[in-house]
This record gives sequence, structure tokens and C-alpha cells, in this order.
Amino acid sequence: MEIPHIYKDKEIKLQPILNKKVGIIGYGNQGRAHALNLYDSGVSVKVGLRSNSKNKPNVLNDKLEIESIENVVKWADIISILVPDQVMADCFNNYIVDNLTSGQTLLFAHGYNIHYKMIIPQDNVNIVMVAPSGPGSQVREKYLSGSGVPNLIAIYNDYSGDSKVVVLAYSKAIGGTKVGAFFSTFKEETETDLLGEQVLLTGGLPKLIQTTFEVLVEEGYSPVTAWFVSYYEIKSMIDMFYEKGFEFMNKAISDTAEYGGITRGNRVISSKVKEEIRNILKEIQNGDFHSEWMQVSKENQEKFTKIRQEEKKISINPINKILLNKLFKDKNI
Repeated sequence: MEIPHIYKDKEIKLQPILNKKVGIIGYGNQGRAHALNLYDSGVSVKVGLRSNSKNKPNVLNDKLEIESIENVVKWADIISILVPDQVMADCFNNYIVDNLTSGQTLLFAHGYNIHYKMIIPQDNVNIVMVAPSGPGSQVREKYLSGSGVPNLIAIYNDYSGDSKVVVLAYSKAIGGTKVGAFFSTFKEETETDLLGEQVLLTGGLPKLIQTTFEVLVEEGYSPVTAWFVSYYEIKSMIDMFYEKGFEFMNKAISDTAEYGGITRGNRVISSKVKEEIRNILKEIQNGDFHSEWMQVSKENQEKFTKIRQEEKKISINPINKILLNKLFKDKNI
């Protein structure tokens, strides 16, 4: 198995990004984290927002410079486009493309819009990616604590010939190389990120927790006991293997838990489940998921709203609110 080189702080120079002006387009979780981390690293930063953006007070509260998207694009050497996937192409076409000049750099934190060709920039600009392996809030928190979140980095078009040193310096400036950064591609990042979200992070794992809870309660067990074994104990298991691997976890748990977990886990995650994961990956690779999501996000918000409303009805939610409040918010407990 070939492991790509992991770039760390000590081998990366910050100077290439200190010589650049960075425009941050959007001020959500990623936008705010990138902007503040860059600023704290000594980089010249401006935030570009629409005139009616609700995030203006947040930028002003953080004491960063703010201008229109068009003016920021004209001013910047690097334009970091950090708005949601489903509105990014409209933002690019309405505010950015006509204000680009030769040699500027477009930077993305997710390859989605480039990979699915929703955004097709001109050939005389650099197109790069710095994708933190975590949410923006974590990118900021880790930076403030002297650490960072690993970065996947990629170069789609290197018009100026210096994109590698610039993108590595950018990664260092937001804290990525504190832990490590490695090169990939826009295609690989997009497809693996979507699969990871759908099958594991925001899809499979939450649904496995919810379903385990439901089965236990339906079979007559106490909701509190069911919640502890299906929800609360997840973090201790993840913490156990997060930094040292599954072998370490198996050595740390009882023989009963190890044997039962391996044998019954293979029944839950059967060949049928593996085949379904492969089918989901194919939907990502061939563009079916992209087409579905664009249709829902732009034309069928009622469907998305209905999905969200149904998700709020899952049986674990009420006990979640009660127990999480008791365990983590009630100071008398």
C-alpha cells in the first residue's frame, strides 16, 4: 500500500502566503475559521459578502475587513470560495468570474463544484483546494489550542507554476500542517468525502445508533439503559481506537465484547451492506447523487423540508434531550 507524503510544519515555509492577499468569500463555519486562522498567522485578509448577508455582524465582531464580493475578488491574489455547494456556482457566475484576472488563484475547501463541472473557470487562473478533515469550528478550535486539523490538498490547474508552495503555505497558515497535509485530487476528495458522509459519518453511524436504540426499546428495555449502550458509549469506543487503532481497542475490551463484536458485527455489516455501499459509491461516481441533490436543493425544497421534519420524529431524540441535559448541562448532577 503506497502512502502519500504527509507534509508537516517544519518542512513548509509560510512566506509564500504572507506575500499574498487572500479574499474569503462566505463567512460560515469554514469561511470564518479560514479567515481568522489566516489573519492570526499574519496573512492579509478581506471577507467578501453579498450586500444582504446575515453574516456581516459576525465579520465586524471579529474585527476583519469586509467588502462586496466583487471588490474583494479584484483586490485578492487568492480567492477562497467557502459558500455552500448548492449556491457556489451561482455565486461564482454572479459575482466572481467577471472580476477575475490572469494569475489569480481560486481556492476551494471541497472539490464538488469543480469536479461536477458546475464551475468552469478560465484557463489563466490557478485552481487549488485545501480541504480540512473536519468542520470549521474544529479548524478554529484546534488552531487556537496550538494544534490543527489535517488537510487534503490538491491542484487542478497550476497556471502560475507556484501553486504547490502557495497551497502548502495556506495549509500551514490555517493549522493543517500542524498535524499533516497530503496531496490528492479534486475527483478523489469529492467522491470519497461524499461516500464517507453518506455511508458512515452522517448516514450509517447515526442510523445504526438510532436503530439499535429502537430495537431495544421495542423489545421492552428501559429507554435510559438503551440510550447508554447505543448512544453514550459510542464516544468511549471511538476514543479508544481513534489514535491507536482497532487492535488496541480489542485488547482493551473484554474477551466477551471482542468475540461478540467481531462475529456479530460481520453479520450486521454483511456482504449485502457492502454491496449497497458500492451502489452508493456508483451513484456518486456517475453523477446520480449530484443530479438528485441539485434538483432537491434548487427545485424541491419541500422534499428536503419533509425529510428534515421526519428526522426530528425519530424515537431517540426526546431521551437525547433529557439525558444530555442531565449529564452535561445540569451542574447539580
